[in-house]
This record gives sequence, structure tokens and C-alpha cells, in this order.
Amino acid sequence: MTMNKSILKSIATTLPILACLFFINSCSKEPDELKSPQPVDSSIELIATKNDIPSDNYSFGEVSAISKFRPSANDVIVFKADKGVFSNNSNVYSVNVSSNDTTRAFLKYSKPDIVRVTATVYNKYSKEVFLNFLTSYPTQILVSPDSSSLQSSFTSKCLINSKLKRQVGNVSEGLLINYYDSVANSSGSSIGTFLNNTYSDSQGQTTVEYWIQDTSYHGFVFIKSYIDTDTGRVKGLNKIYIR
Repeated sequence: MTMNKSILKSIATTLPILACLFFINSCSKEPDELKSPQPVDSSIELIATKNDIPSDNYSFGEVSAISKFRPSANDVIVFKADKGVFSNNSNVYSVNVSSNDTTRAFLKYSKPDIVRVTATVYNKYSKEVFLNFLTSYPTQILVSPDSSSLQSSFTSKCLINSKLKRQVGNVSEGLLINYYDSVANSSGSSIGTFLNNTYSDSQGQTTVEYWIQDTSYHGFVFIKSYIDTDTGRVKGLNKIYIR
């Protein structure tokens, strides 16, 4: 009988302790609805929020990444582009994200092309989107012969430098200018030919060689250039004296 009383007393002493431990353990667990969910493949949405921009190396396209999870303090979204540069002048751009937040990246490019942009979270889940960069045409062509006069000879030539300019940003790389000549009289005929025409570079510079073919003419010859754009024809003009 004494032994049973001892056992009952021990149980009575232990039960409150166990109950307290159970209560503490239960309270220490974070409810499921408050836990940070692990991201899955659908945890990020990537959209082109500003597209079809001129490839003038000045105007920015915009990509928005919408995160659908609650990340920890150091989680980042990493944007990568296969062409062009982001606002940090690199083809990689990293930024911290927060829950249900929209993170934006801005990209510019100097050539008319389609650029692929990817966004990656947790170094694991990626989405991609495409930005379309349109041709950035000139609004002005400055034609500059490297000589103001040429001798009327079959061996006479000069280098024509043309600068393609626009009001905002630069002209796209890879544009080809058309050239022709005409004499300063009523016939307006051609007396030369153009060879080795180059495509525009990143600064809008292009060159072509002008060769004399008609040695009977003396006087001014007009060097004319043009390019057809989405808003009309843009022209350039200068002249050379054939002596």
C-alpha cells in the first residue's frame, strides 16, 4: 500500500512537468501559415513591361519580375541578358526581392535585334522573356569628303565620311547608306562610282570611296546620300570640285 502511494505521488509530480513541456514545445512551433514557403517553379513571373524600343544605346526596355513567395533577407533575383547591358552597364543585374514584390530591370542595346532576358531566384528557378529592339534610324546625314577637289583622272578618288545623327541616342549599328552623284549642270549626270561602302559603327560613322570615271567633266559634282526610314527618306549632301 505504501508503494502504491509512492507511485501515485511520483505520477502526480511528473504530470504537471510533462504538461508544461508539451505546452512550451507547442508554442515554440511557428504556425504553417506564418512560415516562409519554399519557392517553386511558379514562384516568379517575368514580363516585358516596356518593349519594342529603339536600339539607340540610350532608350531602355523594361522587364518586371513578380515574386510570389516570402524570401529571407538575402534572397536576390538575378537578371541576365544575352545582348546589351542593364542600367549598371553589365549584362548581369542582381537585386534583393521581397514578398509579392515587383522587381524591375532596365536594358539598352545598340543593334536592332531580339534580346533574351532571364531572371533566376534561389539560384534554381528561372523564367525568360524577350525584348525587341527596333532599328534606330538617323534624322540627319553629314557627308564629308576628305578632299574638296579632285583632278579629272581615272586614278582620282577620295574617301567620303558620313556621320549619322539623331536627336536622342545613337543610330543603330549596321546601317548601310546609299550614295549617288550628279554634276552641277542641266544634265545632272553621274561621272563617278562608289566603292567599299561600310556599315555604320557604334558612333554612327560610315565611309565609302568615290572614284572618277568620266574625265571629260570639269566643275562641281554633288555627292548625295540617303537612307529610307520608318518615317521617310533622310538625305545628305556635299560637293567636290573636279578640276
